[in-house]
Amino acid sequence: MIGFLKKYWLSVLFLLIIFILCFINTADLPAPPTLNFDKVVHTILFLGLAGVIFFDNTGYLRIPISKARVFLSSFLFPVAIGGLIEILQSYLTTTRSGDWFDFLFDGIGAFFGWGIALLINRYFLLKKTLK
Repeated sequence: MIGFLKKYWLSVLFLLIIFILCFINTADLPAPPTLNFDKVVHTILFLGLAGVIFFDNTGYLRIPISKARVFLSSFLFPVAIGGLIEILQSYLTTTRSGDWFDFLFDGIGAFFGWGIALLINRYFLLKKTLK
């Protein structure tokens, strides 16, 4: 467990921040600046989560990882977390509600994060093979 936390401390911290943001009571906060501001936030948070997990997996870009691992950690895991959050919001809170569109934008953010992670990983794989 200690080894896991040493390697993935940033991912765990980022995930904790996402959970806090997704479960706090937002009734006292000022109105968002645009109508779909919430969707933009979900996209950015899950793009960030995908990226942070990727950087933790690669030891902060010191080692390239397999495409399968990039897919599982930088896309599939964030999407699963997004779905879990929406389900938990639906059933465990009275101040928040689960929203399938939030889940969709979680997935869109994870997709872009995964794509960026793939490009960065490909660059480091190519760089390693050219040495």
